[in-house]
Amino acid sequence: MGNFEKHLNITKEKLKVTRKSFLNKDNTGVGDLATKVVEQLIEADMARKGEHSGDHKSRHDYSNREYPRQVNEAMRKIWFAYGDLGYDGANGNRAKKVMENLAKVVKFFEERFGEKIDEQSA
Repeated sequence: MGNFEKHLNITKEKLKVTRKSFLNKDNTGVGDLATKVVEQLIEADMARKGEHSGDHKSRHDYSNREYPRQVNEAMRKIWFAYGDLGYDGANGNRAKKVMENLAKVVKFFEERFGEKIDEQSA
């Protein structure tokens, strides 16, 4: 699990599926998948340092230590939307906000990694 490329490839695959779910208005899936994208990005970053996290608390702690406030806020909005979209039903506005925050997070990691993650971005 501590392999950077493996986590990055999983991220790219889940990001594609997240976008597809959003476009298909499968809004409850957007929260689930976006959360997985964020988790994989953090795991990829940790793997670059030879670290690994198997639980949410460790990823959150790492995130709070390593990333700027704005990035952490965007990630928290995605994590909190997971419950809202998963339990409260399909809310297209909430899913749209998830996608907006996900774009911010992905852009940050593209710069951090020096590598393209989102094949759909300009």
